[in-house]
Amino acid sequence: MNLREKIINATSEYFENNIDFLKLSDASKKYKQVLEEISDQNMNIEKGRNDIHFDNGKALGTFWAALCLDDLIRTRQFIRGIDKAIKEKINTQKPLHILYAGTGPFATLLLPFILRYAKEDIKYTFLEINPFSFDLLKELILKLDLEDYDITLVNEDATKYQIDTKNEPDIIISETMQNALVKEQQVPIFLNLMSQVKKDTIFIPEKIELSIGMQKAGLPIEAPNEKRFFKEESVFEVSKDSLFPLTQELNEKFTFDKKQLIIKNEKLKGFNHLLLITEIQIYKEEKITINESGLTTPMFIKNIPENLQDSIVIDTQYQISSDPKLDYTINFIEEV
Repeated sequence: MNLREKIINATSEYFENNIDFLKLSDASKKYKQVLEEISDQNMNIEKGRNDIHFDNGKALGTFWAALCLDDLIRTRQFIRGIDKAIKEKINTQKPLHILYAGTGPFATLLLPFILRYAKEDIKYTFLEINPFSFDLLKELILKLDLEDYDITLVNEDATKYQIDTKNEPDIIISETMQNALVKEQQVPIFLNLMSQVKKDTIFIPEKIELSIGMQKAGLPIEAPNEKRFFKEESVFEVSKDSLFPLTQELNEKFTFDKKQLIIKNEKLKGFNHLLLITEIQIYKEEKITINESGLTTPMFIKNIPENLQDSIVIDTQYQISSDPKLDYTINFIEEV
């Protein structure tokens, strides 16, 4: 098999409706091997490990970006969500225009589609800020003989990138996040890009939701997620519904609203930890639920004392800064 055939073969498992973790793991290893064969470069060096820091978050170093492929459910669900979005749009819009912000060195989430669709059907804009990743991406395009495809490579910051009004994308993809939306630029990237397109543009992921939750006491780590973790209330959301109205207000002093949540004492009984829970709707029914992926691993925020007599008040506000995150303060109030 040539390189293209190897990639198509390796990525076919992502499109299967039933999850077979053994086959999925094997497919991801094969996909990664082909990509490493193409790049033929050691990314585990200083310039490959170094993240790039900005005043609104960081861009991952090339080595770490390449490792994202090892998160099996993350990769599978994103590819399946993208597949559904393309199928929904392509019959009414040709050529379809897809913008991929934060491609990493291999554009792993879109590469399977480039090789499966005719070059006349889709045009692509690949946006990557890391110079090392960008160089490897250019090399990938050359070695796969994709120069005659309509692929525009842009080495710019996606949080500041200006979309050509005559060439607006139909689908925008960005997976530039960690669990709880900390450290990376997912939120400012989507804010910037949403402010420049029509509301019928598809964004992938479609929705990222942060919620305050709790962990059940006394259960082993292997217990089912739905028994271990309880979601109390959503406190922050990244979606077109939540962000599109805000993009009209973008300026240097832009801030998200504060939210307050009160958890009554009776609700706290039987739980031992307060958590920040991440859930991701990639597109339509394709989702990554609690603890299915590194992107949705619950983040511990505070112990719940066993004999607590008070209720808990949690104030939250998402902050875009050099270290973006959901800020929170926790206070105890005596039951009346």
